[in-house]
Amino acid sequence: MSDYLKDHYIPFHTIGSKQLEEIDHELQAIIEEAASKDNPLHVVYTMRYDGMGIRRDFQEIRDCFDRARKVERFIFEVTGPNYLTNNLGKRIQLWFELHKPESCLLVVEDDDEKWVDNVFKRLSTRLSHYKNHNVILRHPLTELVIQLFGVTAGFSACLIFASLLSPHIKIQHSFFVLFIGLLIIFSNLWTFILSLIGKVRDKYWPATSFKKKPLGLIGQAFLGLVISGLLTSLLKWAWNILEKASSLVIK
Repeated sequence: MSDYLKDHYIPFHTIGSKQLEEIDHELQAIIEEAASKDNPLHVVYTMRYDGMGIRRDFQEIRDCFDRARKVERFIFEVTGPNYLTNNLGKRIQLWFELHKPESCLLVVEDDDEKWVDNVFKRLSTRLSHYKNHNVILRHPLTELVIQLFGVTAGFSACLIFASLLSPHIKIQHSFFVLFIGLLIIFSNLWTFILSLIGKVRDKYWPATSFKKKPLGLIGQAFLGLVISGLLTSLLKWAWNILEKASSLVIK
């Protein structure tokens, strides 16, 4: 390992063909500035797409990127002979992953501390132009809100369905029997429903949005308002049912 290393997680970027070309131009400029006959640097491009991985020159791999139905991973890695043989010297890695935020990484290392700092800042600045707002829907607080909204919506739905079905069930206290039964069913299905919500989130708001621009901040805010409105309506309906049910219990 080289004497100095800086790394940083880089999730939640939108990376298309244009962004790949800009990153490559930046890396080529860095290589040209750090040119050395003893340790010539070069870029290795790796991509996983449509269930397979390839390693090609930039033009060919970009063509594959444009044709791909689903890009899962894209890696830029700059190294030289010294690093390959002795694990020393200059190395740059930019790793973009579709679904794993913890795998999206920028790494710069060398024996020259100043070079590491300058290159790291330069690439961080470049990447800052590609940031998106997917972090909002993948934040732990958002997961907590989804959990609370989902449980509240499920509880309300159980009340509503019990109220609608109970007149057709000719048993004593049919509303309460149906409500408890539906609540037990929902509690067993909630884990599965939550996993489906996670899959939808991963599909439309991934760790790295390859080729497609994700729903922006305004779109996410609108979606949140729609969901909040639906939940509010459900709660009002459920509250009216609870009031009627409580009056029955009192009687």
